Amino acid sequence: MLVPLVRTLILYLAVITAVRLMGKRQVGEMQPDELVVTILISAVISVPMQDIDIPLLHGVIPVLTLIAAEVLISTLSLRWPRLRRLLSGRPVPVVRRGVVDQKALRELRFSIDDLLEELRLAGIFDLREVFFAQVETNGKLSVLPESDCAPATPKQHGLTVEPSSAPALIIADGEVREDALRQAGMDRTALSALLRAHGAADPSGVFLLCTDQNGGVLLLRKEE
Repeated sequence: MLVPLVRTLILYLAVITAVRLMGKRQVGEMQPDELVVTILISAVISVPMQDIDIPLLHGVIPVLTLIAAEVLISTLSLRWPRLRRLLSGRPVPVVRRGVVDQKALRELRFSIDDLLEELRLAGIFDLREVFFAQVETNGKLSVLPESDCAPATPKQHGLTVEPSSAPALIIADGEVREDALRQAGMDRTALSALLRAHGAADPSGVFLLCTDQNGGVLLLRKEE
C-alpha cells in the first residue's frame, strides 16, 4: 500500500510543477497547444500511477519532455508571429455594426445561439447594440458596443474622480497577512488600534479585514 501512495504523491507533485511552469492561464483561456499538452499529461501520468510495475521515470520523463517542448514552442512563438498564428490561429470578426458575418460563424462552427449567449454574458441582449465583436484565439468573444449603448464614463461627463486603489486583504479567517500589512503601511500596533476601533478584540475573531489607500475599512467578524 505504501508504494502506490508514494508513487501517486510523486506524480502528483510532478503534474503540479508542470502546470505551474505552463503559466497561470485557466482552462478556458488556454491556447490549443497548451490544451493539448494538458490532456497529454493527464493521459501519460495515469498509466504509471495505476501500474506499479511500470518504472516511475516512465511517467515523469514524458511529462518533463512535454513541458520542455511547450516552453520552447512558447518562446519561439514570441519571436516569430507566424509560428504563433500557425499554432493558435487568428482572431475572427463575427459582428460589424450589428451585422453578423454568417460565413465566419460557419467556419468557426459557431451557431447563432452560441453568439447570442456570449453577447448576453457580455451584458448585451440586442444585436443592434454591437459595434464590433470577434472570437479570440482562445474561443472567447470580445465585444465593443456602440458608442451610445456603452456605459458612460466620468471622463465623458467632464467629471474628475478620486483615484481608486485595490483593497488590501490584511486578515483572512483570523490569520494576519504580514505582507499585506506592510503594503498598507501598518504595523501590529496600528492593526490592534484599528481592530479596537471596530469592536474586534483580536485577529482570531475576524473573518475578513480589508483596507484601501483612501481610508476605507471592511471588517467582517467570524460567525459563531
